[in-house]
Amino acid sequence: MRRTKWSPIGVVLADADFDSERNHTYIRQQIGPRSIIPAKRGKKTWCIHGVRAEMRRAFPRWQYAWRAQVEIVSSTVKRKLSARAPGRNWFMQTRQALLLGLAFNLYRWRHPWAPLRMSTEPA
Repeated sequence: MRRTKWSPIGVVLADADFDSERNHTYIRQQIGPRSIIPAKRGKKTWCIHGVRAEMRRAFPRWQYAWRAQVEIVSSTVKRKLSARAPGRNWFMQTRQALLLGLAFNLYRWRHPWAPLRMSTEPA
């Protein structure tokens, strides 16, 4: 089996549910990329510092907007093709996820005019 070459992760995008100084610190120090997670407001005594304060002060909206595109594609793949990939172990799930991605990319290449929100009903 051939070893695949991995590309380094440059940016991690996450929604506000993952907002914590601990998550930002782990991503930036252990994994390496920049983390973009919107700072959500908590209790009345809400006080932020560190990376969360940076997110609050200068949130990069134009980069965070790409998260929506990723969500649309993954949602479409799940809706359209996930019933065809019932892998029961990690190896098969990984292989099926790669094949689903390939199938989706081939579909988009063949039908570039088709909207991303496709029906799950058979034609």
